[in-house]
Amino acid sequence: MSKKYIKFLPLVIAVIAITVFLVFVNYNYSRFYREKVNSKVTGRSNWQLRTAEFYLENGLQVDSTGILSYDIKVGDSISKEMNTGKFNVYRKSKFNRFEFYKAY
Repeated sequence: MSKKYIKFLPLVIAVIAITVFLVFVNYNYSRFYREKVNSKVTGRSNWQLRTAEFYLENGLQVDSTGILSYDIKVGDSISKEMNTGKFNVYRKSKFNRFEFYKAY
């Protein structure tokens, strides 16, 4: 391989990585949108600046950004109908029951 092509290798790798990331994010969002959800939040990750990901028991995730900020905690329950982006968050009360907390 000539040196001329080696200069472009990091650029090609970066473009491929960004493309894979965008496809993955779009797949997760469309899957969350399509499916009916009744699941608990099992984990949280905020490794990105001003973004948090909430992981559900069923393998889906909810992304919270600086623009769409969600007040969700690990242990909350999320309920959503099919083919909509709107969902309800339920939080455990003092009496150990899930009660409606907020709609997003």
